[in-house]
Amino acid sequence: MRNLIVTACNEKYEKFLYNDWYMSLKNNVNLYNIDILIIDFGLSENIINKLKKEKNIIIKKANTKGNIVNARFFELYKFLTENVNYKNILSCDSGDIIFQNDISKILNSEIINFMAVCEDIKPPMDIILNNDNISNDLKKDIKDLLENKKMINAGVIFGNRESFISLLEFIINNIRDLNVWGLDQLLINYYLYKYGFKELDDEYNFIPTTHISSFDIKDGKIYKSNGELVSIVHNAGGKSFFRPLKNFGYKNNKIRLNKTLVKSLRFVYKVFNRNKGV
Repeated sequence: MRNLIVTACNEKYEKFLYNDWYMSLKNNVNLYNIDILIIDFGLSENIINKLKKEKNIIIKKANTKGNIVNARFFELYKFLTENVNYKNILSCDSGDIIFQNDISKILNSEIINFMAVCEDIKPPMDIILNNDNISNDLKKDIKDLLENKKMINAGVIFGNRESFISLLEFIINNIRDLNVWGLDQLLINYYLYKYGFKELDDEYNFIPTTHISSFDIKDGKIYKSNGELVSIVHNAGGKSFFRPLKNFGYKNNKIRLNKTLVKSLRFVYKVFNRNKGV
């Protein structure tokens, strides 16, 4: 059976998708026995034509309406239920991630349920529960289960096909508003903590804002303080203003860390969590 790497993208981030996300994946990851699924939420014809010239890329036109962070799971569910020849899945973001090292050994391993990276500093995501996006019973269960637990970052999730399908069914059945931002992160955290996952080292989803490991930037690459090359760099932030790495991209020698932003965001997160008793 083959394995699958899946992401979703629209026209806003398509240049980064092709030039940075895909090229770093192609050049640094052993893609033998791996297909790449790109869920198309409005890519230009130019980018689609470029992608179609590459090997093992599947482009799926999205029909689900709503915020891409939510709608992508509906599309992935349709794809996996119609394509049974995949063993393991890597679901990841595309507009803020680059691959610096080979991660195929994880994707080709025996994955029990899921594998993911937890953040050292917990963002205040539970404020999303203060509305009517999910039922009150599930809202209480999420708060109780995730209390005092580290946040799993949903931007990079490894899992086997059966576990992914069950997770996707859970998400589909519990998101009332596909336009809300951030609820997918909480639902994934709840599901993985409830049904099991293996925590990976932060080198497989390194976020400068919420990971406290020291690192260096040399010649456009991110290294941990021990000299090891970070496998997956995740310049998370939602909006460009909140992204910690400036000039971020594959083979960009001008990458720099916005230290002021990182310190400010970490301070806000810590104050919020202290007030919440986390």
